[in-house]
Amino acid sequence: MENSDTAWWEPAILTAKGRKSNTCNLNSHSDTVHQYAAIVVNQPIEDRRRFLDVLAGATLIVFADGAANYVKDLKLTESEEQRLIPDFICGDLDSIHPEVRDYYENKGTQVIQDPDQYSSDLTKSLKCVKTYAESLESPAILSRTVIIGGIRGRFDQGFSQLHHLYKASTETLLPNGQLFLVNPQSICFLLEKGMNKISTPVGPGLFAENVGIIPIGRPAVITTSGLEWDVTDWYTEFGGQMSTSNHIKSDTVEIETSERVLFTIELDSSQEA
Repeated sequence: MENSDTAWWEPAILTAKGRKSNTCNLNSHSDTVHQYAAIVVNQPIEDRRRFLDVLAGATLIVFADGAANYVKDLKLTESEEQRLIPDFICGDLDSIHPEVRDYYENKGTQVIQDPDQYSSDLTKSLKCVKTYAESLESPAILSRTVIIGGIRGRFDQGFSQLHHLYKASTETLLPNGQLFLVNPQSICFLLEKGMNKISTPVGPGLFAENVGIIPIGRPAVITTSGLEWDVTDWYTEFGGQMSTSNHIKSDTVEIETSERVLFTIELDSSQEA
């Protein structure tokens, strides 16, 4: 199922164990530098361990407005706090507490206020990542962005985050490259049209076996390899057939799709990393 246009995905880089092991060397055709930007959205942080795990691997950290309040309330150790000082706080700044803003500004964080009421704080934060990446000598180094707290809380905000997965592929003001949503249980991302190859190591500190392939934008025809219930030229749509609660049976899952579809993978919940 492989060809030169294959899209390579390495979600295990968002786990401490994945970054330490060789599970992230999926694409031998590129210089795999596991750098990513992390955006923390304005929602309660429900899993401290998972939150710290993802942020520990981030090259760039952005808090979306009131997210700074939730992070400050975590009661971090001194060493954790030093590692998690954000590079930027972005948004219309109607949610961040004044004392929290002062604290982070005194630590060197750049606070960027964007009063535009026609874009969300998440959009503003994604634009901030895009601007920063373009300032680098090699913008491609920062080719992944992870949104922490994805698909949690209010339904409308959850759908907005899914909307950003689609929007980022066409909106020039948003980051190029791969965009992931992470919550305490799962990682999801939008597969490219055509061939996709996904590193899916199952085990403690990595992934559990459950995955889903969701045709959110429009119906799609998919062919899969590496799952318990593989399909060939299979038509999938809302109200019809969908591959949910499927199981990983290989360290690499391949999915060929006629349209962009959402891929979800469950994170392992054990304490080992």
